[in-house]
Formats: sequence, structure tokens, C-alpha cells
Amino acid sequence: MARHNQNIRGLHRATRESTRHHPHGLTPREAETLAQMSQGLSDAVISRRLLVSTKTIDHHVSAILAKLGVPSRAAAIALSRRKPDKK
Repeated sequence: MARHNQNIRGLHRATRESTRHHPHGLTPREAETLAQMSQGLSDAVISRRLLVSTKTIDHHVSAILAKLGVPSRAAAIALSRRKPDKK
């Protein structure tokens, strides 16, 4: 059964299975962006590699920081390198 998220406009959307299975709830594109960030790449370089605008990468980075609950790229990268706790 799909879980639903409420977006900015207040509408509900089903959460993708791949997003539900990510340890931090990142979308596949956000996870890919975080992996590129972990290589020390700028938004401009990431945007060229992923074939999207720099503004789109900026939005992905903002979403990543919010979902991880961290204030900076460095903190997001550090958190992504930690092994997840076993539940």
C-alpha cells in the first residue's frame, strides 16, 4: 500500500517505493545528487553530469538537507557516509 506525502500545495501524492526504501527517504534523483555531492562536486558540475539545470540541483540539495535534518552539504555528506543503525 502506498504511503502519501503532502506537497507544498497541500495535495497528496503517493510516495514511490524506491523512496520509501531509502534509509533517509530520498528520491532516486536526490540520492544520486547526494552521491555526486560526496565527490566534492559543485551544483554546476552535478547539473551537467545529470543533464538538468543548476536550479534543479539547488532544489535537490535543499530537499536533501531538509530530509536529513542537517544544516549544510558537509553535514549531509558526513551523515550519508555513516552506516545506518540496525533496527
